[in-house]
Amino acid sequence: MCTSGSKDSGVCGASTAQYDNLWRLSLRPAETARLRALDQADSGCRSLCLKILKAICKSTPALGRLTASQLTNVILHLAQEEADWSPDVLADRFLQALRGLISHLEAGVLPSVLNPKVNLFAELTPEEIDELGYTLYCSLSEPEVLLQT
Repeated sequence: MCTSGSKDSGVCGASTAQYDNLWRLSLRPAETARLRALDQADSGCRSLCLKILKAICKSTPALGRLTASQLTNVILHLAQEEADWSPDVLADRFLQALRGLISHLEAGVLPSVLNPKVNLFAELTPEEIDELGYTLYCSLSEPEVLLQT
């Protein structure tokens, strides 16, 4: 919470003019490279799980605000917890990814794996986060509905 300074700049005590010449750094290429390297090392299904998540988000309007980077980071976070990504556990990992995404949405924070200080949900409004979380939470009871779209 800001006690002084501009709330609009997103940084307490800083004016917007200070940030007029900042460049946004995309970590997407490094995220993709890390995912591919993990899959190549163990013939895993992380990339396939990501493709399924991306296809679902693309074909489900209520999930359209989720980006490839956010979804990649959900998979990368899960990859830090789970060692077995063999193709026969794809369904389990997919459901774990959905649960992990819901958990991050409930917290309102998805830290970047490559730079944990960055919240990848920062550009979403609280209402968008709630809608995404609700849609995904409802899908847990019938995940096959998402796959039919």
